[in-house]
Parts: sequence; structure tokens; C-alpha cells
Amino acid sequence: MTNSDDSKYMQRALQLAANGLGNVQPNPMVGAVIVHDNKIIGEGWHKKYGEPHAEVNAIKSVKDLSLLSKSTMYVNLEPCSHYGKTPPCSELLCKHGFSRVVIANRDPNEKVNGRGIQQLRAHGIEVTTGVSADEGIKLNKRFFTYHLLKRPYIILKWAETKNGYMDIKRDQSPQFYWITNQELTIFSHKLRNEEQAILIGYKTYLNDQPKLTNRLYGTHQPYAFVTSNDIFKTPPTRFTVISDQIPELLHELYIRKIQSVVIEGGKSTLLSFLNSGIWDEAIVFRGNQTWEDGLIAPDMTQFQSKEIISKEVCGNQVRHFINDQPFLASYQSVLQ
Repeated sequence: MTNSDDSKYMQRALQLAANGLGNVQPNPMVGAVIVHDNKIIGEGWHKKYGEPHAEVNAIKSVKDLSLLSKSTMYVNLEPCSHYGKTPPCSELLCKHGFSRVVIANRDPNEKVNGRGIQQLRAHGIEVTTGVSADEGIKLNKRFFTYHLLKRPYIILKWAETKNGYMDIKRDQSPQFYWITNQELTIFSHKLRNEEQAILIGYKTYLNDQPKLTNRLYGTHQPYAFVTSNDIFKTPPTRFTVISDQIPELLHELYIRKIQSVVIEGGKSTLLSFLNSGIWDEAIVFRGNQTWEDGLIAPDMTQFQSKEIISKEVCGNQVRHFINDQPFLASYQSVLQ
């Protein structure tokens, strides 16, 4: 088996793993491919939290189990070695006597953290790690951020007009208006389907009184959080009130096992994350209308960021930024 073959089959495992986006958290997205004589004989992915893992599903798809002892399994994350909702996958691979296991990333979860690899090697299975590791880190950025940085993966999101306003000047009564089109509304709901939680500041809640539910894409409903400086005597329906101080806020989300959160505003809340440098992505929707006055949106040129995508969607624009100092970069050697 050549290095190019290893990369080819790992790419397939990563492709399968991505099918779990929005359905498996707080577990990672994992795909598995079983190869015998340079031919795929089985594959699977982790489909839903609490259900069988990718390795189990891949083995179940194999018609002739006698081939497994002469086969290689490609899996993008180190097989688990502990009992959780399901039994350890490392034990299952040892039971079937795979000749080789190829892994993209080690699992930084303290319950695993190399133990799965050790168990495989102790049973005489050849183990190769670090194949397509960078792609694996990108796929499971939420899971790795949570376990290594002890906080959720943070996505900032807002909409702004063509000339850079994100809100009108308001009186005391809630007002509702649209900056962007229906297609980007669907995009927003897709994001809600993929991420675990949404967070807004209390002023945004008082002004807009949003539901922050997913109504247009998939079935996952994100947890809804609102920051507060004790303004709420009772929590708003469906919302959990959380500290407006970033260290306490992130710690509370970590304790609640939230691996990804979308910060949807308002400006003060967004700027608190941008100014702290503690954020991972920013998604900016830009409409085609102009306003004469209003609240000016954050200017991403003022922060250490890199624009990776800019595209037009039915006359509106989507701009996608990443933090120019990615937090996970220093952990690459740990994850290979």
C-alpha cells in the first residue's frame, strides 16, 4: 500500500465523517473505510450521538467478516478505548484482528488520548497516524477546540448594509426589519442546524425578541443563550441566561459541553470577542440596500483576520473570515 493509497482512502473516510455534521455532537465526526487487496469492502460513519460509531457501522457493512484479519481500516480519528454510550471501538478492531489501522488524528479526549492506539499495537496491529491530519483537524475543529482549548469553537455572525450599517437607530419598542434576502435567511438556519448553540447580548434580545430557532433547514435545534448583567428577573422562554464576561461565559459553555457557538450580536457583544482575539470565524452577510444612518458594523480590517471566502448570493454578499492566528495550529503535533 502506497502513501497515495493511504491518502485516497483517508479522504473517503473524511468524506463519510462529514455526513455527521449537526447530528453527533458532543461526539466528533468520524468515518471509517475497510480495504482488502486495494478494494473497499466496507465503510460507515457515526450517524447520531448515542448510536454506533463509524468503525462499528463499517464492519457491519462487510459481507465476508473472514477478510477483516487481512484488511486495513482507515478512520479519521483514533478509535475510542473507553465505555460510554457504546463499547470501545479499539476492542472491536482487536477482536477482528485487523492487520493495519490508519488514523488521521489522535483523540485529545482525556478518556482516550493515545490509549486506543496503544491497545491496537499491543494486539499486534500495525498503526499509522497523521495521514491527512490537517484535513482531519479542519473537519473536527469544534471537537478539538473544545478538548484542547477548553472552550467552544466561536463563530461570529452579523448582517450589514451595503454601506456598513448593522442596525437602525431605535426607540424603546422592539422593531423588526430585514437587511439581507431570503436565501441568506436559509443560510442562517443551515448554520443553526450545524452548530450547537447561539448566543446574543441582552440588548439584542430586548430590541428584537428573537426565537433563534431553526425553522428552515434540518431538524437540529440549537441551545439559545443570552448574556445579562442581571437585567432579567426571570429567564426568557427557551433562553439560558449566561454571564456577559467572556472568561466566565466560555467556562460556563464548556461545563455545559457546548462545542460550538454562533455569536449573533449585538455590536457590543461581537466587539467584545473581536477585541479579545478569542474567536475562530466570522461570517458577514452584506445586503444591497444603503441607509443614511444607523449603527456601524464592526470593520474586519481592524482585526487580525484573513478573508477566505467572498461570494454573491442572489444579489447579496457572504464574506467569511478566519482568525489570522488559529489557536489549533500549535496543537498539530499533538493531533497526529
